[in-house]
Amino acid sequence: MKHISKMDFRKHFLGRLEALPERDLFEFPQDTLPEGHKTAAVLIPLWPNEEGSIEVVFTRRPHTMSSHAGQVSFPGGRVDPEDESIVAAALREANEELGIDPAAVKVMGRLDDAWSIAGHHVIPYIGWLEQRPQMVANEHEVAEVMIADVQILMQEDSSCQHEHVLRGVTRKTQAFKWEDGYVWGLTADLFHELLLWVKSEPSNLGQLRLDYLKQMERQK
Repeated sequence: MKHISKMDFRKHFLGRLEALPERDLFEFPQDTLPEGHKTAAVLIPLWPNEEGSIEVVFTRRPHTMSSHAGQVSFPGGRVDPEDESIVAAALREANEELGIDPAAVKVMGRLDDAWSIAGHHVIPYIGWLEQRPQMVANEHEVAEVMIADVQILMQEDSSCQHEHVLRGVTRKTQAFKWEDGYVWGLTADLFHELLLWVKSEPSNLGQLRLDYLKQMERQK
C-alpha cells in the first residue's frame, strides 16, 4: 500500500472496516479466564481528515491512575453492571474520557480478545466517525490527547519494538512512533492487529495474547 493515493487509501481502509464482521474472531475460552477477573471494553475511534487520510486518537493516562499510569491507551475501562452490553461500555468510556458522542460513532466490529497486566479481559471495538469529533478530555482520566495519521503509522519506519522489564524479565512488545507521539504495549498490539486486517495479512495475535495470559497465571 506504499503508492496508494490518500483517497484510495481511505476507500480501501473503510472497506476493510466494513468487512470486520466477516473475520474469524479469536475469543478466549471461558475456562482460561482467571476466577474473579474483570472485563474491560476499549474503543478505537477513527475518522477521515481533510487531507484525505484517516486519523486515530490515543490518550495518555495520568500518572495518578491506579493501573497503566502514564501509558498511552485507547479510551476504555471496566464494564459496569449498568452497561447494556460490552460495546455500550466502550462507547460510555469514550464519552466519559473524551466527550465523544456515542450517537456519532458507528461500531464497525471488534478485534480479538486481549489481556492486560492489570488483570482485565479486554474486548476492543472499532468505531467510525464521519468527522473529527469535538473532544473534551476528562482531566481525571486523560493527561494528553494524541491524534495520529493512520497512513503515517502504516509506514515501515513507524513500526518498532519496545523493551520493558516485567517481573524481572525483559519483554519486547509492538510499538509505533510518529512525530508527536509513541505508543507501545497492549494499545500498540491492538492497533497492529487492526493494521494487519486492513492490509489483508494474517494475524496470530489473539493466540499470543492467550499464551501471555496463561504465562501470567503460571507466574502468580
